[in-house]
Amino acid sequence: MNKVQKLLVLPVLLLALSACGSSKRNIAMSVQSDPLGAYALMQVKYKGNKESDWIFLGPTPVVIDKPVRFNGATSVSLKVIRPGFFEQTKTWSAKEFKRQHSRNKKIMWVPTLVKQ
Repeated sequence: MNKVQKLLVLPVLLLALSACGSSKRNIAMSVQSDPLGAYALMQVKYKGNKESDWIFLGPTPVVIDKPVRFNGATSVSLKVIRPGFFEQTKTWSAKEFKRQHSRNKKIMWVPTLVKQ
């Protein structure tokens, strides 16, 4: 390998290694609700960050591939809200969320909403 080839290999190797270390994963999710039409939201909490924003996913039914950063994540929550009904929330530890996704190839949640 000549000098020029060696110089080209190093940046390519560093780029490949940084891509492997990325902690964002695309997570396939399906959020239904009974009745349909509730607003679905997701929250990921991280170590050292007590306040995390809720991310709007859309009205149910929601079928989405969402990039999620798991580096330092402690929990993942899904919530559905619909006027006239009590909100429903489901929370997983980040470890359990990843385990369930790996096992089932997606996260699926179908909460039954209760009238207020």
